[in-house]
Amino acid sequence: MNEKIAAKQAKKRQQIVEAATQVIARKGVEKTSLNDIAEAAGISKGSLYYYYASKNDLIFDITETHINQISRNLFDIIENSRETTEWKDILNILFERIMAAETRGRLHLYLLQQALNGNTELAERFRKKYGEWNATIREGFSKIDLESSEYTVLSTLIIAALDGCLIQSMLGLNISPATEIINYLDVKVPIST
Repeated sequence: MNEKIAAKQAKKRQQIVEAATQVIARKGVEKTSLNDIAEAAGISKGSLYYYYASKNDLIFDITETHINQISRNLFDIIENSRETTEWKDILNILFERIMAAETRGRLHLYLLQQALNGNTELAERFRKKYGEWNATIREGFSKIDLESSEYTVLSTLIIAALDGCLIQSMLGLNISPATEIINYLDVKVPIST
C-alpha cells in the first residue's frame, strides 16, 4: 500500500477513535450506536464500516489507544522523576494526572465494565496492561529506593487506590485529596529515601 494512502487511513482511523471516545464517554458503550459514532466523526455509516467492521473492533482500538495513553503517562512520570527523591512527589503527579482526565476516566470505567461483563478479549487486554503498569511502578520505585522489598505491595495499592478514587470521583463523591491518601500510604508502607 502506498505510504500516503496508509497515512491518510491511519489519520481517519484516529479521527474515528477520537470521536467514538467522546461519544462513549458521554453515553456509555451500550447506548452508543455506530450511527452516533459516524455522525460525531463527520463520516457516513458506510465509511465507518470501511474502517471498522464492527463496534467491537472499534472498541478494541479505543481500548488500545486509551491503555497506551495511560501507560505513556505512567512511563513519563517514572522517567521524569529520576531527580525526585521523594516517592510522594511521584505519586502526587500520578494521582493528579489520572484524576484530572475525566473523559479518559469515564472511558476507562466503561471499558472495564465491558471487560467484566463477558468481553473476554477486552478483559485479557486489561489483565496484560495492569500487569505492565504494576511492573512499571515497581521498577520506578526500585530506582528510588534500593533497600525496600515492598514494591509489589506498593504498586498493587497504588493501582487499587487510583481505580477506587476514579470510581468515587465519577460517582460524584467528595474523596480525600491525593496528598492525604499518599501521606497515609507513606505511614503504612514506609519507603526510605
